[in-house]
Parts: sequence; C-alpha cells; structure tokens
Amino acid sequence: MKGTTYLILTGIFLGTIGIWVKLIGGAVSPALLAVFRTLISGLLIFLLILFTKELKTLETLGIKKKNLLMFMVAGFFGVTIGFGFYMMSFYYVPVSNAVVLVYIYPLVTALLSWAFLKERITKQEALAVILVLLGVWSIYGSEMNMATNAFGNLLAILAGCGYAILFVFIRHFEKKGLPYWKVTFWPIVIGGLILMLFLPFEPVAFLPTGNIPLYILGIAFFSFLGYVFYAKGLKSIRAHNAVITVSLTEPLTAIILAIIILSEPIPQYVLIGGALIILANILVGKEHRKRKLKNSK
Repeated sequence: MKGTTYLILTGIFLGTIGIWVKLIGGAVSPALLAVFRTLISGLLIFLLILFTKELKTLETLGIKKKNLLMFMVAGFFGVTIGFGFYMMSFYYVPVSNAVVLVYIYPLVTALLSWAFLKERITKQEALAVILVLLGVWSIYGSEMNMATNAFGNLLAILAGCGYAILFVFIRHFEKKGLPYWKVTFWPIVIGGLILMLFLPFEPVAFLPTGNIPLYILGIAFFSFLGYVFYAKGLKSIRAHNAVITVSLTEPLTAIILAIIILSEPIPQYVLIGGALIILANILVGKEHRKRKLKNSK
C-alpha cells in the first residue's frame, strides 16, 4: 500500500506543473522556464544523493565513456524535447490538453521497446495503439482549425514521444544494473544544459516580480518530489503498475486544479480523448504485468 501511496503522490505533484506554468504566464519564456526546471530539480536530486547516500560513493554517479553518447541522446530527447516542448505547450493550449496528450508516451515506449529492445507487442498493446490514435485524433482533430491550439497539441504529442525515448533508455540502463538515480540524474542535467543552447534563439523574458520566483521554485521542487516518490514507489510496485497509477492521478490532478484555480473549461472531446488514452495506458500496464508473471515462472 505504501508504494501505491508514493505513486499517487507522484501523480499529484507532477499534475501541478501546468498550473505553475499558467500562473507564471508570459513573465518567463518557455525555454528559460524549462532550463530552471531541469537544472534546479537536477541540483536537488544531486543533494539528495549526497546526503542520503542513495549511491555507495559519488564515483558510482560517473558516466563511462561508452555510455556517454546514449546519455546525451536520452537527455536531448527526454529532457530537451520532452520537458522543453511540454512546458512550451502550456503557453498555447489548456492544461487538460497538454497533460492528456503527453500520456501517449507509455504506448510509444512499448513501440520503441519492440523496435530496439526486441520486446514483443501483444494484441492488447495493438488495441492500445488504436485507442491512443483515436484519443489523439479526438483532441487534435477537433482543434485542427484553431492554429494556436493545433500547434500546442503538437508540442504535447512530441513531448510524449521525447519522454518515451527517455524511458526506453532508462529501461535499457536499468537492465544493465545501473541505479535509478544515475539514469535519471544525468539525462536531466545534460538535457538542461542542451536547452541553454537554444536560449539565444528565443526572445528571452524574465520578469521576477511578485510571486514569479516562488512559482519557478514550485515547478522545480514539485518535479523533484515527483521523481523522488516515483523512485520510492518503484521499490515496492512493479513498473507497469506504476504507469497505470501515475497515468490516472497526474491527468486527473491537473484537470481538477485547472478547473478550480484557472477556471479552465474542459471540452467534451478532450474528456473523450483523455479517457481513451488513459484506458490505453491501463491496457499496456496490465499486459506488462502478465508478461512479467509469465517470465517469472
């Protein structure tokens, strides 16, 4: 039960990200906000590793040369694209759109795992792919004539694909015995540093007035808490069950908070699309559980 509680808290903490972004508004430009999120949360993870001795020695946090390129790819797609586009999407679409569409990543992860890790795709996962496509079309297709929304929805979808690549790398490295904190810390730091390279190409806005600095810290700190509780949840809950729990709690938290705090309306087609995508994630999670049970016999 404790593991499930940790994962529910993960979904709640990560479900607040879009709210913070909306409260900040145009006071901080998207890329700069993503840099703040990655580097501050990366620093907090490093301090956690240092003071709780999650790793036996700091040397175990180092990267071997043969893995450096893979960590850079994971950081670019998972953080530069994943975090960057996800944060940017909130500037164009309601919170409900972005947080639902980004959850295509468990399905994309399954497809990439089939392509690169040689993991078999079952009938249930094939059905889940169809459900995701229908869910995405319900939202994206309904707003194709709204140029701003269509662009924001596309950013959220691409962010989901970026996250999927990150999770494939995490799964690959964990199969090799690398600890969770190591495969999480370095992509976040590397991706954040790459994001900084894009700042000269964006009209940078930074107006730290009023509560803006607190909102920035809120994004970074709640992201950090999400990673911490996800790691704790994984110690007692299998990864496929973790996906199910977080994919339910994060979108629901984001949608409820968007209604209460931002007074955002939730169109019917977003609810339908979101339900289809969440159902697809549940199917994928259950199929992974069956596969684990079969392999353990």
